[in-house]
Amino acid sequence: MKRVNKRFALPAVLLLICVMAVTAVFAAGHGTKGTKNIVISSQVSDTVYSRVPVKAGDELSFGWEHSFEHVTWNEYYIIREDGTFDLDRIAVGGFGAGIPAEMDCTYRYEDGLIYMENIKGSSFAEFNWIHSTTQLKWIAVNGEVFITGPDMEQRDRINLIIK
Repeated sequence: MKRVNKRFALPAVLLLICVMAVTAVFAAGHGTKGTKNIVISSQVSDTVYSRVPVKAGDELSFGWEHSFEHVTWNEYYIIREDGTFDLDRIAVGGFGAGIPAEMDCTYRYEDGLIYMENIKGSSFAEFNWIHSTTQLKWIAVNGEVFITGPDMEQRDRINLIIK
């Protein structure tokens, strides 16, 4: 059995302890355990269109063009700790077919859009839709667009959920 040189034993042990400490700190702050992602995928195939890391308090937003009225329709949701989405506000270019006109919320007009804010009681576990590459303009987290309508297949059945 070969003896370990004592002159190198202490520095080696200290180096090992430092490496373990740095690894633990990095894993706690940047690891994947507990990381949540918005996942956008097809309901009919195994296609995953996008996966974006998020945390509670982040804002998920959709930019649409209303299919009949052809006006801007933007929706803004706050991500909750349990992975659900609370509708925070809607901004629309006008009122018409299917656009909520009598919600219990506050209204304001800015930059050509009507904002319906302080919406209460509209929480969603996930979103499902039949996709239109022209009607969906973008989806963003905290104002950063991560996918656009043309990035997904026309008429695909889409699911957006936090996993």
